[in-house]
Amino acid sequence: MTHRVRLHRLMSPLCTLVLLPTLISVAADDNNSQRRVVPSGAKVDMNTDSILRLEEIRPRGHWYDAKVPDTLDLADRAGLAINALIGEVNPKEFYGIYQSYKFNANPPHIEGGADALYGLVLEPRSARTLPMLRVMSGSSFGLEIERDMMKAMLGQVQKTGEMIYPRDFEGPARELSYPARMGMLAFAAQNWYGRDPNPMWLDWIDLLSDGLKKDAIHIDDRAYYPIQSAIDSSGVWHDMAQGGTGPTPYHTPEEPTQDEEGQEGTAKNDQTRALSTLVLDYKLTGNKDSLQLARELAREILRPALWVNTSDDGYPGNEHAVFEGHFHANVHTLIGLLDLADVDHDPWLKEFVREGYANAIRNGVVQLGWFPAWIHPTKFGRPAWLAESDEICGIGDMVLLAIRLSDDGLGDYWDDVDSIVRNQLTAQQVIDVDLMRRASGVTTTAYDGELNRFRGGFGLGGITTISENGQIAGCCTGNGSQALYYAWDGITRFDNKTATVNLFLNRASAWLDIDSYLPYTGKVVLHNKLASTVMVRVPDWLDRNAISIAVNGKVIAAISTGRYLMLGNLAPKDVITLTFPLKDSVEKDTMAGTAYTIRFRGSTVVDISPRANGPHSYPLYLRSAFTSGDVPMRLKRRFVSDRLIPLGVY
Repeated sequence: MTHRVRLHRLMSPLCTLVLLPTLISVAADDNNSQRRVVPSGAKVDMNTDSILRLEEIRPRGHWYDAKVPDTLDLADRAGLAINALIGEVNPKEFYGIYQSYKFNANPPHIEGGADALYGLVLEPRSARTLPMLRVMSGSSFGLEIERDMMKAMLGQVQKTGEMIYPRDFEGPARELSYPARMGMLAFAAQNWYGRDPNPMWLDWIDLLSDGLKKDAIHIDDRAYYPIQSAIDSSGVWHDMAQGGTGPTPYHTPEEPTQDEEGQEGTAKNDQTRALSTLVLDYKLTGNKDSLQLARELAREILRPALWVNTSDDGYPGNEHAVFEGHFHANVHTLIGLLDLADVDHDPWLKEFVREGYANAIRNGVVQLGWFPAWIHPTKFGRPAWLAESDEICGIGDMVLLAIRLSDDGLGDYWDDVDSIVRNQLTAQQVIDVDLMRRASGVTTTAYDGELNRFRGGFGLGGITTISENGQIAGCCTGNGSQALYYAWDGITRFDNKTATVNLFLNRASAWLDIDSYLPYTGKVVLHNKLASTVMVRVPDWLDRNAISIAVNGKVIAAISTGRYLMLGNLAPKDVITLTFPLKDSVEKDTMAGTAYTIRFRGSTVVDISPRANGPHSYPLYLRSAFTSGDVPMRLKRRFVSDRLIPLGVY
């Protein structure tokens, strides 16, 4: 009963609505006008040179050499992702990025050609993610391009807070503003603020929030933005993606009647970045108008029509976050709702998000880290292969949501994070140029320069291979690599002289270094720097009673507290060594109608069958070396940043 009452409190009076097409133009006596605010462009220094200074955004920290096991290191993966994110940029076209690079075609090519606008978009998500990756890796590669890309986007922001497109790109058109891009640019500004705490960044976030308030369409107690649409200076909305001809047609600017409308089928998600930007603005500036609009957008997102109707099963699907369709869009929406739930201290909405995460898990195999690009795609006129493929954006979202739920105390999902990161997320990062060349079918090294330009990117893939349908995608590279940062941040945390280790992955930090010998052998070494107490989380696959713990070579006993082992009375330079048997296991799972046999070492997939093969296949999980027992070592330059970027944008 509590759930039903709380939902009605947020959403009433939705049951009696008459849905009418609405344009953004609002007369001065409109009954919503008292909630509008004067755009704050007057207080923003629109001269971007005053805030975009190389010396302020260059990675700051210290480097040192260490001999470490040559196992999965997310900092290394971040450096590779920077390579791809910079490689995707076309400085000649307002620093837009290419959305699709077909490395597995003969010849490999940017779709539309390197000088074409097809597939090129003005993309704030790259500017959002790059600061995170530089904190991880210390890499300054392409720093000037990163600065100039941000300058190009901020230069398109008007004093109304709207970001207009400077020319026609694929989808986005000249002189139009797209709310989702404005929200993403605010996220980029927040991460730049995390790297360079210049208060002018807060003015930019507030300005972009004003643009979102200006453009929202209000109906009763809720608000929305038309799906994949953009608005011109006269307040008229334009369809940017031919939604009216989509598999489930959508007609701009009507309020959607189901989530899967339009070309992308992302009605809820088209509200999400705006919602989270407005929550962020409220948290940073105290702007109550932003929080009010965020709540109205949430009421739109929570409309029963946008969730699965489960009334025949005896319960309301919209009250339990039951979704289908576009996987990434739905999980991404849950993260946005959690932003509002946190700031409103709303336990019902937090539980709603947790149930949505459980629904997402039910549709994939979390031990493999695999989730479909679409749930029931043919039901909504989409091709069946979308149920067999995965979109790295959705996989990355699952990492973010699992960490956010864990940090909120809504469950312990660190095993899920570990499985997703060790397996599908990093397996699907395209890093092997030899395999890229083989997948292309090119028999010479003539294209290696171009392949190396996009090396480290992410895209659409499958269960055992990136096949002909796959590519390195601009959006997927920005989202997948962001998940690397969330996971890297979560490996270890530090507070009040206590270091917490949540994941057995490599990490250098100011308080503790972690050397992980997994999956070759069961060994993790912690090099203490600042902690007097270390809390080590024991993964579900490992029997804590089988762990041997030594400090400086002397075996000790640890105190168990929940899933964690507590080690106290530590001093700087103490070396803590954990050794344990590494469990091999076999699991059988059915995905997209095919039964698979998956072999694990701990939580790491070392083999999977049957395997898909094709003339342009980039195979995943070629990991037989992991079972050799011989741990390769290397001398590595480790970087520890002076400043971490807080989690909270996506």
